[in-house]
Amino acid sequence: EETLVIALRCPDSWFFPEGPDECPSGPATISPGAEEHFEHGVMIWIGALDRIYILYDDGKHPHWEVYTDEFEEGMPESDPAIEPPPGLYQPIRGFGLIWRTKPWVRDRLGWAVDQEVGFETAIQFTSRPKYNVTYIRALDGGVWKLEPEASGWSHIP
Repeated sequence: EETLVIALRCPDSWFFPEGPDECPSGPATISPGAEEHFEHGVMIWIGALDRIYILYDDGKHPHWEVYTDEFEEGMPESDPAIEPPPGLYQPIRGFGLIWRTKPWVRDRLGWAVDQEVGFETAIQFTSRPKYNVTYIRALDGGVWKLEPEASGWSHIP
């Protein structure tokens, strides 16, 4: 009798070097993206998926949400009737559309503290049958980790 050890490898790799010890559900989706910071959170656009992720840091649940990006070219980018306080910004385009039309999002996020910045991002998910974790490349090169069921999020530098 002998013991045989077989090392199994994931068919796909994580897009970041310190990925979890489980396999991703597939290859990373590389996409145009944008990120904007708010008084109480962050908005992240994943162009390839037409999705906008909202990460709240106000201590309430859900801790994050995802919406379909419904902004289309030709729509108003902002509302000139909405005046931000000095040093703050009204979000524009898809971020602005959600922020202006969903008062609960605006109330939770507050004003933008910077303007959105475009960059190439990536998104990948764990391959669990249920309760998957989402990983998104951040503007600063780190990774946003979104816990299952919108239960929390963290930033991995």
